[in-house]
Formats: sequence, C-alpha cells, structure tokens
Amino acid sequence: MRASGPAETIAHAQRTSLRARSGREDVAGFAVVGQPFASGDLLCLRCFPASSFGPGYISVWHRAKDERWTVYTNVAPDRSCPRFIGSAVSRVVETPIELQWGGQFDLTARIPAAQLIWKLHLANTLLTRLMNLMMAWTPAALFESKLVLSAMSLISTRMLAVGQLQLGGHVPNRQWFKAAPRNVWVVSSATASLGDNDLGPQRALPTQAFLGEVPLPQSGIVMMGTFSFEAYTPERHLPPRPQSREIA
Repeated sequence: MRASGPAETIAHAQRTSLRARSGREDVAGFAVVGQPFASGDLLCLRCFPASSFGPGYISVWHRAKDERWTVYTNVAPDRSCPRFIGSAVSRVVETPIELQWGGQFDLTARIPAAQLIWKLHLANTLLTRLMNLMMAWTPAALFESKLVLSAMSLISTRMLAVGQLQLGGHVPNRQWFKAAPRNVWVVSSATASLGDNDLGPQRALPTQAFLGEVPLPQSGIVMMGTFSFEAYTPERHLPPRPQSREIA
C-alpha cells in the first residue's frame, strides 16, 4: 500500500468537521509548532480549516529578535489564535495568508501585506514513523488525560530532540489546552524572508523561546490533529486583544 505524504494526509484530514462541546473549543488541522532561524527570528503556522467557535482560519506568528510577537491572521482575531494568546502579543494584523503545496513535502506560506515568504521541506524519519504509528492507535479518550499528555510530552521531547515540548497546559490568555496529534513530521530545511530581511536557514536559538508558559521547539516540527482549549469566558480569561491591531 502506498504511503501518503504530508500534503495528502493533511488534505484528507482537513475534511474533518467538529461539533460544539460544552466547556471547550476545538480546532482541527495542522501546525508548524515552531521554526527558529539563524537570524534569531522564529515563525509558527496554524492552519485549522475546522473550528467549533467560528470559521476555519490560518495564522502565522512571528517572534522578532527583540522577543516581540506579531500574529497575522486571515479572520478576525477573536475567532483565531489571539483568542488564546492575545495577551502575550504586541501586534495583530488581519490579512490574507496564502499556503501552497509543491508536491507532497514542500510547503510555502506567503503573506503579501508583510512581504513574508516562508518555504519548508517536510520529512519523515524512523522516529516520526514510529510516533505516527503509536498515535494512530491511541484512543481519543487518552488525549484527555493530563497524566497521559505529560508522559507523551516527555516522550516527544526525548525522541525528537528539539528542546522541551508540551502537549498540555495553559495558553497566555489563561485557558487550558490539550493537543491530540495524529501525525508528526520534521522540517528538514526551511528559509524565510520578511520584507528586505533574509531570516536565513533554520537554526536553534541560543535559548529556547516560550510564549507564556508554552515552549516552542528548537527545530521545525509539524503536528496534525485536533487541539482543544477551555471555552473562553470574560470572567475567567484575558481578553483576546493585543496591544495593537491592524487590517491589511
């Protein structure tokens, strides 16, 4: 049987629909969890065609060398990632985002308004194939267990060797989150440019980056699956508004 590449696997999974569940908000799709560069910048990508709290969305996060975060999102911020991380972000820009696959393993993200071009080559390794096999057979209920998520975070940290990874905890706006990945790939190479600045090839940062209490990997990791958050309530959580918002 022919093995599917990331593009085909993700395209098939993105036909998933989600039903609203009391007390929680869910998204499904894939994420480039974090991608550091030789320049000291870091990029993250979230592509969630299915969402239980609004339309599907794409967002790109940029952490500059001065550690200030900008989030680009193709829908209103309160219906995408700033809903969960807005308190830790300096700037949000609502703007079109383009994703294009070139074959099964090459992905390009473009944000015309920011003059951002980010090219990634994904790869399977013996370890990711083993992890994918394990995750495919993991019952969905186990991803609800804090103990299981802690154990999986530790195993992923040890196996992937990209710094600390965390599949559960709290996002900056104080909601809890739980990740239920079903597939994982490594980014074997990546380049990016932002305006006139070439970010160079992927390279670990001198110190691992965090967004709130959530660590970002020291090399590109792509996860596909379902990601759950505590339902937003204004009485308990910080507002999904950054310091600055723009529409481009």
